[in-house]
Amino acid sequence: MRKYIIFASIGFELVGLILGCFFLDEFLDAKYQTKGLFFVGLSVLSLIGWLVRVIWLLKRFQDEDEKNPPNDDKV
Repeated sequence: MRKYIIFASIGFELVGLILGCFFLDEFLDAKYQTKGLFFVGLSVLSLIGWLVRVIWLLKRFQDEDEKNPPNDDKV
């Protein structure tokens, strides 16, 4: 059950990252007048980091499943 909750939260993480990039861009754009270039750069960097985290989680859960295979013995 824990795995389902973690993977359900991944979508919220992505939305949070994009919103954070948007608001940070608003602040930086007002200061440096870059016309949204910070948003593009921050979004790409955060998406790369997010994908690395998702791949890391998948690998970790796969390793846990290999160590502890599910017990399908039913009587």
